[in-house]
Amino acid sequence: PRKALGPGKDRVKILEDTDGDGAVDKVKIFADGLNIPSGIAVGYGGVWVANAPDILYYPDANHDDVPDGPPQVVVTGFGRDDTHELPNSLTWGPDGFLYGLNGVFNPAKIVQNGKTFEFTCAMFRIHPRTREFSLFCEGTSNPWGIAFNDVGDAFVSACVIDHLWHLTETGYYHRQGGPYPPFTWKLDSIVDYKHQMAAYCGLHWFDSDAYPEQYRKKLYMGNLHGSCINVDRLEKNGATYKGKPEGDFLSANDVWFMPITQKTGPDGCLYILDWYDRYHCYQDANADPAGVDRLKGRLYRVLYKNTPRAPKFDLHEETDDQLIERLKSPNIFYRDLAQRLLAERNDEATRKKLEAIFFDLSAPPSTRMHALWAILSSGTPSVPFLGSLMTDHDPTIRALGARALGNTGLAGMDILQQLPKLAIDADPIVRLQAAIAAPKLAGTDAVKLLLDSAARDFDDPNSLNSHIVWQNLYPLLSRHKDQVLARFSSPQHDGAKLSMLLPHVVNWLLAQGESGAADVAQLASRLLQVDETAALAATTVRHSSNQAGPCLTIIYDKLAGGELTGNREAALRKVLEPQLIASLNSPTHRSAQAAYVLCHWQSPSAIEFVKKTVRSPVGTHGVDDKVRLTALAAWATSRDPELLTSISELATSPAKQLVPLRRRLFDVLAKYDEPSVATHVLAMYPQLENDLKPAAVELLTSRVAWSNALIDSIAAGKLSKDAVNVNQIGKLLKSGDKKLAARVEKTWGKLRTDRNPQREQVVADMKKLLVGSKGDAVRGQIVYMKLCGQCHKLHGTGQEVGPDITVNGRASFEQLLNNVFDPSLVIGNAYQARTVVTADGRVLTGLLVEDNPQRIVLKLQGGKLETIARGDVEEMEVSKLSLMPEGVEKQLSPQELIDLFALLKLDKSPTDPQSQTLPNFLELK
Repeated sequence: PRKALGPGKDRVKILEDTDGDGAVDKVKIFADGLNIPSGIAVGYGGVWVANAPDILYYPDANHDDVPDGPPQVVVTGFGRDDTHELPNSLTWGPDGFLYGLNGVFNPAKIVQNGKTFEFTCAMFRIHPRTREFSLFCEGTSNPWGIAFNDVGDAFVSACVIDHLWHLTETGYYHRQGGPYPPFTWKLDSIVDYKHQMAAYCGLHWFDSDAYPEQYRKKLYMGNLHGSCINVDRLEKNGATYKGKPEGDFLSANDVWFMPITQKTGPDGCLYILDWYDRYHCYQDANADPAGVDRLKGRLYRVLYKNTPRAPKFDLHEETDDQLIERLKSPNIFYRDLAQRLLAERNDEATRKKLEAIFFDLSAPPSTRMHALWAILSSGTPSVPFLGSLMTDHDPTIRALGARALGNTGLAGMDILQQLPKLAIDADPIVRLQAAIAAPKLAGTDAVKLLLDSAARDFDDPNSLNSHIVWQNLYPLLSRHKDQVLARFSSPQHDGAKLSMLLPHVVNWLLAQGESGAADVAQLASRLLQVDETAALAATTVRHSSNQAGPCLTIIYDKLAGGELTGNREAALRKVLEPQLIASLNSPTHRSAQAAYVLCHWQSPSAIEFVKKTVRSPVGTHGVDDKVRLTALAAWATSRDPELLTSISELATSPAKQLVPLRRRLFDVLAKYDEPSVATHVLAMYPQLENDLKPAAVELLTSRVAWSNALIDSIAAGKLSKDAVNVNQIGKLLKSGDKKLAARVEKTWGKLRTDRNPQREQVVADMKKLLVGSKGDAVRGQIVYMKLCGQCHKLHGTGQEVGPDITVNGRASFEQLLNNVFDPSLVIGNAYQARTVVTADGRVLTGLLVEDNPQRIVLKLQGGKLETIARGDVEEMEVSKLSLMPEGVEKQLSPQELIDLFALLKLDKSPTDPQSQTLPNFLELK
């Protein structure tokens, strides 16, 4: 594929079977000169094609399969940075919009009608009549495949991360990589399981009477690396769903089989488009362009028993009444097409007939639903009709009424009066759509409606509704802050019903300057009083309230990160310090949180409190791990000189109960700017668990004094120089200290700042070592946690800094060799490491998680999130090297490498009795 713009050699073809024998015998070129077209849809008088940077429209009003003129540019601005992640999956939604997807490594910037949309991974939509572009939601990874179920909810398949997502308008979902916008409260997938390998393409909601009932109303998804079609069923879960795995629909006996699109045909069968190539990923294709196959793509029809082929038809020639009859078809192919054509024609008399069908409760549910969608997608429905939807006895219909109201923007007091009722509806799907619609409609008190809706979901703080309420609320806060704070302070409000929003409101307020900090101080003070009252009424300390906890957590995080200074810090301290000191009465989590804030302010009573809590014997009643960890972090904030001695004792204690403390040690010490830290860490290093040793080295390479002590230890033969990876060596050079730089070059030689082409020979050598060698996968797990688990998950074990390699990066033996031994060969934008030099002399390297005017957040080796105030960033540089270091072969013995690959070639943990070798790893046998 060619990243450059301009005409290409790609075409849109029409394939036809004129004699009905099941083989294409007529091919027509509809359009050519395209450059990686990656999505196509037919409708509204023409053909829509995604051809980055454009979405094109080829008019064909007379349906003669010849464009009526040159293509029209509907919108432009999609990127071509990553040719795997171009705009794709153009799909007509039940609401009449044309939907599409874009990938995480492909930045886009769309400018239209005075609005600018900058995004990467997202679902977008285009109104087919006005051609207005909008973002439906953002997040996931490299999604390819949109499906709408029988009530109009949207689902996508995604690569690398979880495979199945229920996407809701205005939601922001987990990203494979790259920073989130400020104040985002991300949503997750609807699955807690995985299929074979995580490269998916195409998603289809199948409903046809050509197959038995057990195959219907399921989601079918192409699995590229698994060479199969996976199936998921949906179970309702509040306003969203839980995906559940079904048996695979089919599996191929050929690893070239790559199913990229699945559709129901006019005969009711499932049709599968097979890319069919030896190379799934661009790494392999770029390395061997001549090996890319361009001839063997194919299209399959999968029939059940003797399903007949469909007779010839032309729905364009059918009357409205005939199309209405098609809405009764048991085959979703005809229902969808007839619905769209009726919406395109938008005939008023026909709309009345469709309304009659919808109100006919004896009609099949699918027929009523398609009639409703034909009405809603045809234009602006009547106010009485919308009103009837919003008062319907069926919550699905009420939800669609609220959704349609938001899409159309209809105003009018009568209908708007229904929306507040829907915001507190008994059914969460209705509340969800009311919350999405409210900010779109003039004349509504959107803030009150959103807060009412959130309070209704108080017993499920992680619900979809809570996230969607916040995503719609925070853009309104700058104009309605007082209204929101009044709800938290209202005597009628018990403080719990909006607790899920509290951390997000506090975070937003603290970014607003001194006035915002004063607001937080007053809010936290009131909640501390509420907590004190509840604690006095409680029978035990463990049952006391902790409503102030979210406020305190955010306050101490921002104090520790250097984001709260000057007048903002003073405003908080003036109000909160006396109350926090008074709360240090017992070792509860709330008291430990209070102590964390106070230790930052060097409070003697707080320092004594945390010393006592940390040193209390393991298992002491009332002191759990969470309290002890918070107290330990608070103690480090105080800069108390006694800490280092105590922390060394904790680090080397054999007590298993102290393992959580040891894992927190290096987080705690990172900001403890004392030269003696290195002495203590190097002394405890031999006793540390293997998976903690890399974290110790990461810490020691973050300050000049500690780095010199580390090099002293290497020079004395106490520590191997191979314990320090290439990225950590790069950190040492970024410190700006010339003497340290000279020592680094003397110890490790001159460091490359870009990929080393000699790694290709290393890959070849490692292939010779590994092919035919027999390793122990159980021993390989130990090797994995020693080296790889700091940044990667495998079969649920390890840290998620880089991709989860259970489902990514192991498509073939060749790909895995390159990823392990030549990691800088291909680096996605979101996995480009950032090296940051801070004002206090620390050097940090990690992946960028958040980047805004207030702060940056890096995900470091080991999974730790490091927050750095924007004002403390002296320098930030994007590395040309992968965060995964080169030179793995130097850190492991040949047998350890063989054992590691024995593990990496398995599809499941070696302790799983069903574990077997991945299909493309037969070379290792």
